[in-house]
Amino acid sequence: MNIFKNGALGLLAVTMITVASSCGIKKMIKDAGKIAYTVSPDPLELHGDSVRITVNGDFPQKYFHKKATVVVTPVVKYNGGEKTLKTLTLKGEKIEGSGQSISYTEGGKFSVSDRFLYQPGMEDAQVLLRATAQYKNKTVDLPEVKIAEGTIVTPLLLQKDYKVMAAGDKFDKNPTVTQKSSLYFLVDSWEVRSVELSSDETQNLYRFIDRGARDSAEFVSLDVFGFASPEGELDRNSKLSENRADEGYELVMNRFKKAKIKGYDKKEGFFRKITTNYEDWDGLKNMLQTSSVNGKDAALNIINTVNDPEAREQQFRELASYDPIYEEIFPKLRRAEINLVAKLKVRTDDQIRALALNSADSLGMEELLYSASLFTSNDDKLKIYQSFARRFPEDFRGFNNMGYIYFLQGKMNEAQAEFEKAGRVAKNNAMIQNNLGAVAASKGDKKGAAGFFASAGNGAETNYNKGNLAVANGKYSEAVSNYGSACSFNAALAKLLAGNASGATQTLDCTENRENGEAYYLRAVIAARSGNKEAVLSNLGKAIAADGKLKNRAKTDKEFRKFVAELAGVLN
Repeated sequence: MNIFKNGALGLLAVTMITVASSCGIKKMIKDAGKIAYTVSPDPLELHGDSVRITVNGDFPQKYFHKKATVVVTPVVKYNGGEKTLKTLTLKGEKIEGSGQSISYTEGGKFSVSDRFLYQPGMEDAQVLLRATAQYKNKTVDLPEVKIAEGTIVTPLLLQKDYKVMAAGDKFDKNPTVTQKSSLYFLVDSWEVRSVELSSDETQNLYRFIDRGARDSAEFVSLDVFGFASPEGELDRNSKLSENRADEGYELVMNRFKKAKIKGYDKKEGFFRKITTNYEDWDGLKNMLQTSSVNGKDAALNIINTVNDPEAREQQFRELASYDPIYEEIFPKLRRAEINLVAKLKVRTDDQIRALALNSADSLGMEELLYSASLFTSNDDKLKIYQSFARRFPEDFRGFNNMGYIYFLQGKMNEAQAEFEKAGRVAKNNAMIQNNLGAVAASKGDKKGAAGFFASAGNGAETNYNKGNLAVANGKYSEAVSNYGSACSFNAALAKLLAGNASGATQTLDCTENRENGEAYYLRAVIAARSGNKEAVLSNLGKAIAADGKLKNRAKTDKEFRKFVAELAGVLN
């Protein structure tokens, strides 16, 4: 609470007596010390980008002259300027017109509130009350009175550590790949025809084996499925399926031998022959469902409703559409399916690194994006991302990651341009929306940043950024919620501003930079709010030792207003 000193009010009263000498005015002079003025909050406090203030006054009974008028104006005066706030007119009960009437008999209270934008220098401001008094037709300026000092600006400790995200690669340094191939056979036969050996499927299988041999790949497994079309005796179809699976296995083993790949014919668990579904009714059903052959609905009905294999085959043969189904689909059922799995070897990191900067076009898409992780220089990473964006402009990751590097380098305009390119390729991508929000926030566009973060959703990085934005907007509880369990300076600051000093300390103690100047400074503020003089002195001394620039801040920081005498040795 700040109460006008008698001397100041005496000056006010002396001035008033120059315009009137009635016994009522003399009484106002005599009882001036009974008028109380308070400012709330005191000191003032920064929240978001503005400061709120309320000035209250309380006049005693039989004090305010019935014919006097006083206009009061709070003023915030600071290094660099002053801010005039909302005025209030007070009048005696016999004065007509606008203004708040103050009873002579009962006295009265008044209050005036305002909000103003913070300006640098207001942390060391003075709140003054200026007034003019009028009695009859004469007006005089009254002496100004200081009613408060300074502004708490602890929210300005907020660090601009907005988080942007780089898109990752999908590069597998030891990929597991399955090569599939099928061999088709004539009815009642398991002989591999020359046409099957020269088919695209078989040739692709050969190339897969040859590449594995050349690159010393590890072959993991070989599964061969044998099938027969659902016709004829079950025992015969079982034998056909077994033999066709064996032929698939021999095909692979012969290619292994030609490629000089050894040992897999004796490797336990490598080969599995699977012929349990040798009459391939499931295959027939699947092919019918995607076929346009006449009568397929009747055929599917038999497959789905008749469980006995012999009865099902008999009814199937009696279909009017049997012949076209037999000619179109049955040849595709007489087959062996080969699934060969291998772990392929790719270039080593050293090989990739050697090519990345000077022969980027020789690397594959994921290989090129991965190569950036092999460099520590952001300039080198940027060059790789530029190569990626040039070669693969349909992929947002190149543009996004270029923006990521520019952001880390503090080049916000360049970062924004690349993120916007990425956004045109991948519309409404959460990562890109977050990154655009981080740029907007870093450039001071809090409204634009909020829109981007809302579009980005609730990822960890985005929620952290929302926390930063909430602190900047003076919404401290919301910030604490958004930060969650994050261990950072900003998360600790938010807890302190929300009134949780112990939580702020715990969060600060788990941060990576818990022993730098800003961390010790925040600990000093926490201690000041808790009234712990020793901790204020200790932590502020460590803060200044780590970062000398913090001394000047501390000299005007109203968080330490109760410890001015004790801090003299630290701050001088």
